[in-house]
Amino acid sequence: MAGNNINLGRCILAPMAGITGFPFRKVALKCGAEFCFTEMVSATGFLHNDKGTAELFYAGNDVMQTGIQLFGSSPEILAQAAEKAADKGFKVIDINMGCPVKKVIKIGAGSAILKDLQTLSAIVKSVRPALKDSFLTIKIRSGFDENSINFLETGRIAEESGVDAVFFHPRTRSLMFGGAADHSLTKKLKENISIPVYASGDIFSAGDALRIKHYTGADGIMFARGAIGRPWIFSEYLSAGYNNIFAESLKKGNSLAESAAAVLSGIERDIGHKINIMIELAEEMCLFYGKERGCNLMKPHLYNFLKGSKGSKNLRVMVNNAKTGKEIKDILNMFKTLNDEYIGIN
Repeated sequence: MAGNNINLGRCILAPMAGITGFPFRKVALKCGAEFCFTEMVSATGFLHNDKGTAELFYAGNDVMQTGIQLFGSSPEILAQAAEKAADKGFKVIDINMGCPVKKVIKIGAGSAILKDLQTLSAIVKSVRPALKDSFLTIKIRSGFDENSINFLETGRIAEESGVDAVFFHPRTRSLMFGGAADHSLTKKLKENISIPVYASGDIFSAGDALRIKHYTGADGIMFARGAIGRPWIFSEYLSAGYNNIFAESLKKGNSLAESAAAVLSGIERDIGHKINIMIELAEEMCLFYGKERGCNLMKPHLYNFLKGSKGSKNLRVMVNNAKTGKEIKDILNMFKTLNDEYIGIN
């Protein structure tokens, strides 16, 4: 096991295709994320310097707080790509073993690896010695389908093969993002292996994170969809989770949900501040990707940000029709002006 001086922190931004490019990671780190991952990067493309790959793993000055996630099915290619990533300065290399998307499954990568634990073992045993002083992590699901729930065996193989931490999404591949993440499995995994386990899945608020962290005993939280359009979720979680109110509420016999609510009620929800963060994100997107592409990549964040707010339907139509970063910024400034009227943003 290597990388013992590397600290992943208490809250991490998960790798998400089309979402966790450099601009969003940069803003997430400013908003309290203690570590971030790139979008998943093809190990083969990374080795061949495919056009566009460099953009995916660009980390600027944040490389010490950024991990690269690689996907592939060949132990040898993954090992070579991991070694190259370490040579480029990445201290944490994650192997994607959880992606449920068909085009990834088709090449035997992502959660397809969970169907063949011999290949899984071969991958981690090949990658581990190639990394020297870098951390090796894996992101997994509970199994490929309901008939192959094998996360405990996967965790055991990971631990025995020198994996430094596991990011666990307690759904099968067949569920995709349906149903509910079963964090009783996260608790079970944590109880059965000694390496760090990070909880992921259905964590859409600081309250969700508090409950899941306390219930599972996980070493940290990996925020995914809950961070889209809400990069302040990290600072809210840290503010809520690391004070005495939560513990004191539990001691009084209140439930996890009640205790989380008691803490969250004390967090100031400054909509104007959140709008400023969204404007900053839009500017970073357009600066990095160009005005038109940056505008399009900003839209998922804006849809999530506006979801549930008064008047969101009309605003989301405006966002959908926006063509440039300036139009996005104008919409946000309009929302800011109407701050007193539009309330209820999560």
